[in-house]
Amino acid sequence: MLLFLVSWLSLCAHAYIPEWSMISSRAAEQHGRSAYKIEQEVIYRHEAEQYSVKESWLVAGESSLSVSLEGRGPLKGLVEGSIIFTGSMKSYIDGGQVKNQRLGDEWLEPLFHFRTGKYLRSRMVQLRVTPPDSLHDRPPMNSEGLPMYEPPSFIRLSRAGGSVSWAIGMLPLNDDSPTLWLEQDQFVLRKYKSANQVLLRADEYVKFEDGLWFPRSRTYEFGGFKIEVKTLSVKNAGKITANDKRLKSSGLSPSKDNLRLPDLTGLREFYLRFR
Repeated sequence: MLLFLVSWLSLCAHAYIPEWSMISSRAAEQHGRSAYKIEQEVIYRHEAEQYSVKESWLVAGESSLSVSLEGRGPLKGLVEGSIIFTGSMKSYIDGGQVKNQRLGDEWLEPLFHFRTGKYLRSRMVQLRVTPPDSLHDRPPMNSEGLPMYEPPSFIRLSRAGGSVSWAIGMLPLNDDSPTLWLEQDQFVLRKYKSANQVLLRADEYVKFEDGLWFPRSRTYEFGGFKIEVKTLSVKNAGKITANDKRLKSSGLSPSKDNLRLPDLTGLREFYLRFR
């Protein structure tokens, strides 16, 4: 009887769905308080060959990021350049000229770096994961002075990467439903499925300096291709001002930042779509 009661209480606890604003705010708290230098390796396996690109990131939040590329192995000297991501735009050097391009639905890197719950709530509406009314605050008090709280219809308990997670996505659910999975214990992104069936997974989270939880391993699956991203190192870069040239298009140099992408179809598509 005691075992049954403990199991029942545990089930009830796990079945409780908190407010979306609380979940999104807790997720934002996992992304650190400083700027970070992150080195990672992008790996593409084609037939019997493995191709990779080293990425060196500077991240100061969801709206200020930059990355420099360096081809490795067979791609050495064939892939290079830098990209600046500011707000909803990306900038790079092409043919000696600065090019500016609007970022779309497949710009997913900020999902690992946002610093406010408001950003995540807004982005999920843009990606058609949650309804527009998910941006609203908690309903007003009832006549007894108690909150009229009802669990959000677009959040439920699920599993992702072997962990219990908040599955966030609108009903009715089907194979085409955009969905985001946030781990219940750590409030970190474990899986994301887009409206056009891009699948992103994140695993092996580690806590770094100043409160940054970041995955050691990620995979992107799209159009029959699979790309792996391995984290090599994460270092605290301290505080960065809004005028830091490393995060501004004006800091790009035509002589050293000209962007050259790989010719390999799967890897090139990854960079055109997700970077």
